[in-house]
Amino acid sequence: MKNLLKTTIPALAIMLGVASCDKTTTTTTPTPTTPTPTTPTAPTPVTPTVGGNFWGVMVALKMEFSYNVTGAPFPVSLDYDMAVANFYNGAGSSTVVDAGTVSVNSNNLEKQTNNSYYKSATTGMTPSSLGYSSGVQWQVAGGNGIPSINYTHTGSFPEYSGTLPSEINRSQDLEIDLGSKVTGADSVYVVIITSSKQIIKAYDGNPAPAKATITASELGSLPAVSDNSAYLEVVPFTYAMPIISGKQFVAIKETAAVASVKIN
Repeated sequence: MKNLLKTTIPALAIMLGVASCDKTTTTTTPTPTTPTPTTPTAPTPVTPTVGGNFWGVMVALKMEFSYNVTGAPFPVSLDYDMAVANFYNGAGSSTVVDAGTVSVNSNNLEKQTNNSYYKSATTGMTPSSLGYSSGVQWQVAGGNGIPSINYTHTGSFPEYSGTLPSEINRSQDLEIDLGSKVTGADSVYVVIITSSKQIIKAYDGNPAPAKATITASELGSLPAVSDNSAYLEVVPFTYAMPIISGKQFVAIKETAAVASVKIN
């Protein structure tokens, strides 16, 4: 089995792992981070790590984050486009290298001190989007063993059209609609995250089961959260594994529906 990807977004409490031999046998082992219970801001940089026979990973991520504001009659939603890329000094290596200029849809990603590349966009930022409505075009200048890359990740982003609750009752099973609400995904996660405990469910995305069920017994392990600092997430994703100049890479399209919730 090839461990493809782990991405971390601490501010929005998402860390996902993907393991796969091929798309028909995908298994998932996501591990979340601890959320920050404050008014949400732009996500902190994503840091993917890749194992297996891959020279790098390129992730295009669309996120809708819904959070509650005291006194407001309805949740506030923030939409983010994000891009992250890591490249390695060998197939399966954990050493991240500088691959020159990296861009998605002509938006240059910012190289971090660990050689990861990251870019975030939302309303009020420059840019306000990464242009994912027009497709996903990756360009990499190359260097340190990474070839020049000009790769179009075809196909649509996976989607989740369901509605997430604003409260979770630990005394009863929680059911989240999946089924036809999930489209275009290879796999989908349902995740609950608090400051001290996480629950993660992983499902096939094509087709997704009708519902994700988290039992009262499982929910009973969670602490009570009264300040909306817990997170409920539904995260469908799809991926491709292009071979470029004889070297295999991973390209991922991911959509995250994230809601801040109370836990009673």
